Amino acid sequence: MKICWLLVGLLATIAGKAQNTIGLPRIINYTKTDFHGGTQTWDIKQDSAGRLYFANNEGLLTYDGTFWKDYALPNKTIMRSLAVDEAGRIYAGGQGELGFFAPDKQGVLTYTSLLGKLPADQRSIADIWDIEVLGSAVFFRALDRIIEWNNGKASVFKARSEWVWLKKMGSRLYAQDVVHGLFEWREHQWQPITGNSFIQYKPVNGMLQHGPDSILMLTVREGGFWLVKDSIQPAKAFPKTYFPSDVNAVVALNQREFMVGTGSSGAFVLDFQGRIIQQLGRKEGLQNNNILSALLDRDGNLWAGLNNGISFIAYNAAVKYIHPNVENELAGFGARILDNRLYLATSDGAYVVKLDPSMPDLSFVRGSFGFIPGSSGQVWRLDEVNRQLLMAHNNGTYLLTPDQAERIALEPAWIFQPLSVVLPSEEILVGNYTGLKRLRFANGRFYNEGNLKGLYESLRFLAIDNDGSIWASHPYRGIYKITLSADRSTYETRLFTSKEGLPSDLGNHVFRVQNRVLFATEKGAYEFDAASGRFIKSEFLGTVLGDMELRYLKEDTEGNVWFVSGKRMGAVMRKKNDKPGEQEDDAGKEAVGGFSAPVFFPELTGQILSGFEQIYPYDARNIFIASEKGLIHFNMEKYQSNRSPLTVQIGEVRAIGRSDSILYAGFGNWSAPRLHSQFSSFRFEFSSPYYGLPNTIEYSYMLEGFDSDWSEWSIRTGKDYTNLTGGNYVFKVRARTNLGRESAPVAYRFSVAPPWYKSSYAYLLYTLLGILLVVALVRWQRYKLRQQLLKFEEKQRQLEILHQLEIEQNEKAIIQLQNEKLEQEVRYKNKELADAALHLVERTDALARVKEELQKLYKSGEHDNSLKKAMQLVHDIERNNENWDRFAARFDEINDDFLKKMKGRYPQLTGTDLKLCAYLQLNMSSKEIAQLMNISLRGVEISRYRLRKKLQIPTEKSFPEFFSSF
Repeated sequence: MKICWLLVGLLATIAGKAQNTIGLPRIINYTKTDFHGGTQTWDIKQDSAGRLYFANNEGLLTYDGTFWKDYALPNKTIMRSLAVDEAGRIYAGGQGELGFFAPDKQGVLTYTSLLGKLPADQRSIADIWDIEVLGSAVFFRALDRIIEWNNGKASVFKARSEWVWLKKMGSRLYAQDVVHGLFEWREHQWQPITGNSFIQYKPVNGMLQHGPDSILMLTVREGGFWLVKDSIQPAKAFPKTYFPSDVNAVVALNQREFMVGTGSSGAFVLDFQGRIIQQLGRKEGLQNNNILSALLDRDGNLWAGLNNGISFIAYNAAVKYIHPNVENELAGFGARILDNRLYLATSDGAYVVKLDPSMPDLSFVRGSFGFIPGSSGQVWRLDEVNRQLLMAHNNGTYLLTPDQAERIALEPAWIFQPLSVVLPSEEILVGNYTGLKRLRFANGRFYNEGNLKGLYESLRFLAIDNDGSIWASHPYRGIYKITLSADRSTYETRLFTSKEGLPSDLGNHVFRVQNRVLFATEKGAYEFDAASGRFIKSEFLGTVLGDMELRYLKEDTEGNVWFVSGKRMGAVMRKKNDKPGEQEDDAGKEAVGGFSAPVFFPELTGQILSGFEQIYPYDARNIFIASEKGLIHFNMEKYQSNRSPLTVQIGEVRAIGRSDSILYAGFGNWSAPRLHSQFSSFRFEFSSPYYGLPNTIEYSYMLEGFDSDWSEWSIRTGKDYTNLTGGNYVFKVRARTNLGRESAPVAYRFSVAPPWYKSSYAYLLYTLLGILLVVALVRWQRYKLRQQLLKFEEKQRQLEILHQLEIEQNEKAIIQLQNEKLEQEVRYKNKELADAALHLVERTDALARVKEELQKLYKSGEHDNSLKKAMQLVHDIERNNENWDRFAARFDEINDDFLKKMKGRYPQLTGTDLKLCAYLQLNMSSKEIAQLMNISLRGVEISRYRLRKKLQIPTEKSFPEFFSSF
């Protein structure tokens, strides 16, 4: 979007010379790149909600203040005309096409053609140039016919020659036949108007109501005519040669003025007496001078459909722009009004224009600025002193009159400060590039008294306190308190910096506001406390403006305070019940407080002349602001006046899932959709059709069901929500202006179905599953209980078995112990037996030796009876089995009747065999056995062999192994 700041034009020549207004409105130009349409725009309408519609070469365009949308006609034909009925239906006419757009359930404009509803012989048409809605009927004008569409039926009224005009005025409908003149729709037919001969072959292209009975008709090329009641007569104020080019569009601005759009000369604002109030063309900011259509919107601003583009003209806006030199774009440094003249200080001289005191809004004064001779060069400031105008100039100090700039002093000047509040002030202090100068006023003239001796410093800001203290500030040094000498020839200064309470040494400016000296700093407004000798936060402005950076302060006649913070301009307005100058206490200070919250003007942001800020509030309707491009005229009264109700619209609602879906496209009413759970992200677009001051609108929104409170105010016109869960939601949005005027919120309701696993059926299933789960759990618990009981019983059995096993093991252990004991006893007894057997062996050996000795004695020949008896006794001892019997009995007792068992199982065993078994059981060696049995070792081996045979013992098995089986 290309924004052109309007320049004040020189005198426009239309049927002679005419002066333009000194202030011109802002123009916003929209190109094809902005609205994505065709070159030409043939018609413009606005609906009750404030949305705009444009008939364009490429179809229907809509604009809501933020978003452009386009809708093509069938076959993408050119759209020539449109009309909007009370229900919001948009009727469209184009090349060979007529029908209407209406929103569907999703708010998308869809087109319905009426061509097929016409009689078969009437379906071939050329262009539909005009459409008017009268009650329930809609009239479409083509050159050869007018078609009435009423309650689904079409009536065709053919032209006698050519229908060239169709227009509704109030409740009356007029049409013009190029040959037969003007007709009015009466009693369902077209009836001619008296005096039609005046407008034969003079196509009308505009009608304006003037009074209850008069209508001004402007033709394309033949001037104007009055339709008074039912009679036509020429309008002398608008002769044939009045307009320099074809009249293409006519729009009433108010009861006194109207705008005419021409084919090659731009637009003219006129009154009914034929006086030109304003001319707007390419040099004033329009894209071109070929205006095809026009509309006055509900806020009193103009829209122009051009041959190439669309332009918005903020005709009724509070902001206008003044440029005194159309050939050279100059920066404006200040303004002053004196003796019904407006003087401007610019970057190249001073300019003046005469004012009309009867004009409340001076921006509408018609006139041309004149350059004041002798003022060439940089003008810094204009100050009214003693009812005369002093000019601070880069080339000196001047007295300014409408005719010339008279130099008073050679030294350049910044500011003029009278030393007395009683007028006329005889002494004026001048801040200049090198310090201070003094002017003397006498006999109606100013005299240069020369520079004062003192600080050599540039002093651009001066203010005098109630006690006569003079304060000066330097943006890069700090603040100076100046004390003049008694003869006013010298002065002393004291520098105050951050050490004395200032927020910073930089960016400090001094002004006189509300009968006190205030210091604009980087942290708000400060005052000097004489008692402590330090700077403190201002009592009345410090609380209102807070810690914002301040660069400029200016009080108007109503006690309001205007300020500049950074690149923004604002104001704090004094409440109506607070009067400036009221005394609060014995100290004589003005009443503290009574100001509204600061109001900023976003439309002026960045346009203020940075570093040389000046605001001249002449009155509530005329506030002049220094600007980088000329001066800005601001009408605060109009800015605060009530406009059409502020509304906000939802332009689009889009659901984002696997594929995007438009839920609502911004037109008509909407239903509350219920969406599939796959849609969890949404985008909302909204706007306010507040075209005059679009930068002043802020929005706040909330999503009930997701947000806990309204959002902060911002200029965003869209909001995205992601990861929404199933549930019911209400999106709300509201708008407000920078003055705090707030719209009613609008709401869009919708719901998101929960995912299948959160649906009611799912919860029913979950309930059933829960019941089944509970039943299953109960059964499972019972089963587990039974299993636990079984396990318990099994464990009990196992414990019993273990207990039994333990008992058995214990018994076995006891038995084992007993067996071991028995074995030990057996081993002990066997040992005793073995010992006894060994003892027997030894005794046998002893007997053998005795016997041997006896035999030796016997052989020696010593035979007596006693020796013989002794030998017989030894022999009897050897043959005595008594020892064996005792041994056998003892052996069986120890070895569990081993010998008896052997004898019982093997009866063929002899006593010798049994002895051998007993000896083998006792693990006696063959030698020991041989001695006991009184046989040789060979005999023992033979006896063992024979015993093995009798017992049938395998050779690989030993006797102990065999005996262990018994």
